[in-house]
Amino acid sequence: MDHYSLDRTQDLLFDVSTMLHEFSLETQCKDISTVASERFASAKYNKEVLSVWLAETLKQLKLCYDGLKVSTGKIDELKEEVISLQKNELQKQRKQFDDAQSETVGKLQTALKSELKSYKDAVTSSLSTQAPRVSAKEIASVVKDVVTTEDRSRSIILYGVKEEESEEVEKTVSDVFTKMG
Repeated sequence: MDHYSLDRTQDLLFDVSTMLHEFSLETQCKDISTVASERFASAKYNKEVLSVWLAETLKQLKLCYDGLKVSTGKIDELKEEVISLQKNELQKQRKQFDDAQSETVGKLQTALKSELKSYKDAVTSSLSTQAPRVSAKEIASVVKDVVTTEDRSRSIILYGVKEEESEEVEKTVSDVFTKMG
């Protein structure tokens, strides 16, 4: 028996089962594991009958041994094949994960570089375009012009309100408007 065959293994199991059944019927034993040597002491089981049983049992035992040996080898082969397939699958998954991670990192780096460059350009351009320096004299001149050309179109004059030196003008005007409703 050089190669594994599930059919052959099932045939061996059937043959052994049949042989054990016939043996238990012949010896009138319900459970073959309880057979004792005394069962063979009767004259019914002469040397010739026992020799035939022994030869058949040894043949079946040898076939079972060979079948188990081949089956064990096949099981080891299948186990190695499963391990190899699992390793390959893990490597594929690891590669997919690494590729996805590299792609994501690449996209993030590109986005960050772009955003940082935009920010850098904005800061650089705002720093390079400096506002002109204004002297205190120029500011005073502008303020003076504004004060002298103040728009009086929004000014109002209140009649009948007494002026006092220490009065708060804003509060007095507010009180007048409040009383007017």
